[in-house]
Amino acid sequence: MRELLRQLFGLVPTLDLHGLGVRPALDETRKFLEEAHARGEPKVRIVYGKGRGSPGGVGVLRQAVPAWIEQNATSWVERFERQLDGSGDDGAMIVYLKRPGAQ
Repeated sequence: MRELLRQLFGLVPTLDLHGLGVRPALDETRKFLEEAHARGEPKVRIVYGKGRGSPGGVGVLRQAVPAWIEQNATSWVERFERQLDGSGDDGAMIVYLKRPGAQ
């Protein structure tokens, strides 16, 4: 039923990392991806923001989260795509997950 509703309304499980430091954000990302993979989710969305509220306006999570996924989450993640806005900046990504049991 959950999958039918998601398809009907285009809903994707989402993790919002706004306001978190790097270590807590990466911990939450690991937990979120591991649990979504175990449930058999085909894709999820991770929002890390653009960094406008960060010191110097530099989005640390924009770099840290994708880098962590590439280095540490290959057993769950097939690929990911940054979601760009009209200005060409990204503040979120869609992560496509492997099927449980697939390596």
